Amino acid sequence: MAKRDVENFTPVANSRSRKICISKKAIICAIVLVGLVIAIIIAVFVQPSGNKLIDNDEDDVNLIPDPEIPPPIPLWSKLRKFKGGGAVAADVLACAEIGKSILEKNGSAVDAAIASALCTGLGLMHNTGLGGGFIMTIYEKSTGKSYYLNARDSAPLAAYPEMYENKTNHESQIGALAITVPGEIAGYWEAHQRFGKLPWAELFTDTIKMCDNGWNLTRAMYDDLLNNKHLIYNDPTLKSMFINETTNIVKYPGTLIKPKKLCDTLRILAEKGAADFYNGTLGKMLIDDLQKRGSILTQEDLKLYKVKWEEPLKSTFADGSNLYTVGLPGSGPLLVFITNILDQYNLTSDSLNGWNNTIKTYHRMIETFKYAYAFRSQMGDTDYVDISELLKKLTSRDFARMIKEKINDNITSNDPGYYNANNEFREDHGTAHISVISQNGDAVSYTGSINIFFGCGVVSDSTGILLNSGMDDFSIPSVINYFGLPGRDKNNFIAPGKRPVSSMVPSIIVGPDGNVKMVIGAAGGSKITTSTAYVIARYMWMKNNIKEAIDAPRIHHQLFPMRLEYQYGIVKPVIDGLKKLGHVTYRYKGRGSVVMGLVQDNGTIYGVGDYRRYGDAAGIN
Repeated sequence: MAKRDVENFTPVANSRSRKICISKKAIICAIVLVGLVIAIIIAVFVQPSGNKLIDNDEDDVNLIPDPEIPPPIPLWSKLRKFKGGGAVAADVLACAEIGKSILEKNGSAVDAAIASALCTGLGLMHNTGLGGGFIMTIYEKSTGKSYYLNARDSAPLAAYPEMYENKTNHESQIGALAITVPGEIAGYWEAHQRFGKLPWAELFTDTIKMCDNGWNLTRAMYDDLLNNKHLIYNDPTLKSMFINETTNIVKYPGTLIKPKKLCDTLRILAEKGAADFYNGTLGKMLIDDLQKRGSILTQEDLKLYKVKWEEPLKSTFADGSNLYTVGLPGSGPLLVFITNILDQYNLTSDSLNGWNNTIKTYHRMIETFKYAYAFRSQMGDTDYVDISELLKKLTSRDFARMIKEKINDNITSNDPGYYNANNEFREDHGTAHISVISQNGDAVSYTGSINIFFGCGVVSDSTGILLNSGMDDFSIPSVINYFGLPGRDKNNFIAPGKRPVSSMVPSIIVGPDGNVKMVIGAAGGSKITTSTAYVIARYMWMKNNIKEAIDAPRIHHQLFPMRLEYQYGIVKPVIDGLKKLGHVTYRYKGRGSVVMGLVQDNGTIYGVGDYRRYGDAAGIN
């Protein structure tokens, strides 16, 4: 009996010991795994310091290999759910919250978008703000009508195509000669006059309070400060705002920023409206400052600036849903073209099921992107060039079907001429997007920009406004662009008052029943159009939820340069399969693009901010 007791006891003790051992091993493994995930995230998403734009990635032989299995997605992206009928998604959570508060006061979707945009002009002032411009798509549920507001910045009256000849210091990108006439405030005013419900000044209240109290430097902005220090040190206002006086280094995330002059400007605009900017004291102060820095902008430029109300582009998908997006100078025509082709592939959840299906689906997307960007270099401001035939093609489902038939599932071409392209194009980097759905079912999709990160690097001393570098969005014959190619696109040459082409595509998808299904848009230069199409395809046809669609690692191709660009997270077998089809591949290290989206299903709104810039959504419950 005693022996049996001992025999019976020993295994129990061993079992307990094994369990304790296994438990310890599990804990250790979990810690190691978490550490590995954090290391991967840091390696992939945290940027090194330097003087390059954050998206201008350089080859790095020390890149970690492509994963064999899909890696975990960073956890700071949250899928938000709102049952109260209204929500806002923005690049900065505080700005989404400001938009939400406007909706709670029974403000319109346009009111909420303006209030959120004013806030974003602080929290992400290096991407958007009063010194830039925007384009906006609006949907009014009660009438079923949609609108396109073009508040894109325009070339000064003294501008001309050869103005950068014999210039050697990137004057189209950096400095006062890069500035176009800002359209931001004029656009806010026009949108509010037509669709606003709350008093104009009330849209400024929370942002002015945030400005006076100071706002915390975001991690996203800190990353971009590190990569653009040359601009910050060269402007007195930017330097005083973002460089620590004692250490002479960039201020850390969380540091309180108080741009006093900009706060004063916001107060003036809240009280006096847009007129004071375009034909008043504020405008005179701005022009005086800029001319001292070498700008060719005049008060006449401000007085003559006008926004444009236009019909948005409309495309009907096979399921009866309608895509509403912007016309030129935005890239809505390319988005319509891309989605019309992808819609005809009858994509489903199985399209990304298994490596072979994924390779085929990505290949089809890539080829569609390449055909689309072949047309990009033919686009221009329709007030200056007649491209009506091109627009008819790009918005035709029959033309999309014809191009689809040209796509070979078994091979690609690395000759731009194969896609009928021979010109490069220029791209913008500094953008921000806001998506809004209001309680009455209206929607707004807004994308604003000051072009390159930190615009031209010039702040008006009197107003605190950071100015754009919009002139670099034109095709400039004498200037070698980022890709080492000269501007050859005549339709996008500089002309007085002309608006440059942009990749921005703020869009709204409405179901056959008239209810908004999706409000979508992106920041990220030339990747804006492809990333927006990519998320639409994953959500609308491949049945991802909106978080899955936005979180998914992205692919991009723009013909120039001739390479497939992709984000870390696409597994090695898929990349190898695409290489076998002939694709030249390049993995970029930067965030690439940032998508902000809201979707609505059976009265419930789901929102998510892109983890790539720590965005978020706020709404009513």
